[in-house]
Amino acid sequence: MENHKQPEPFDANWHRYCPHIAFPPYRHLPGVTPHPIRDPLGHSYGIEEEHDEKLLPPEMWRQNEDYLYGVDLYNFAYWWEAHEAWEGLWHRAEDTYRLFLQGLIQVSASLIKYHMRMLRPLCTLSTAGRSKLRQVVVESGDMASNYMGINLPEFLEIADTFFAPFFSDHVTEETYQQIKAHPLILLQL
Repeated sequence: MENHKQPEPFDANWHRYCPHIAFPPYRHLPGVTPHPIRDPLGHSYGIEEEHDEKLLPPEMWRQNEDYLYGVDLYNFAYWWEAHEAWEGLWHRAEDTYRLFLQGLIQVSASLIKYHMRMLRPLCTLSTAGRSKLRQVVVESGDMASNYMGINLPEFLEIADTFFAPFFSDHVTEETYQQIKAHPLILLQL
């Protein structure tokens, strides 16, 4: 069964990291809402994206508005929009930084599939995203407990707990309703 109502944040009172940038008027659900960029009714149609001229290195994440706004979008269930915010950075990033962003993008995309009750892509995307983030933990060594403000081992533990029930042989609507752990991003400022 597909869920077509707008996603709701896991915690509507979660801290915002870029509060001066407003959220879009709706959360995009592919095939359900107007495509934000391509459809004339889309919330970002005809709006020119503004990005920092120069890609800030990972250690300057606190000054990276595109990244911080992406975190806000993600935490407030604008998963497609978060994916788009981070994708702009991902296209310019390299190495571990690129892998990290791709992992976040895939986890965010998997949450859209979670909301829409699309089990196979939920599992595929969540596995791919978490695998990339685990690789970042290995590659970043000592920085793993604070890669771009995220304690990755802690985030992965919560994400693993969240996604685990969906890998069962018997997933029902009750499975979705009984989820207790929520993979929110808590930045260590």
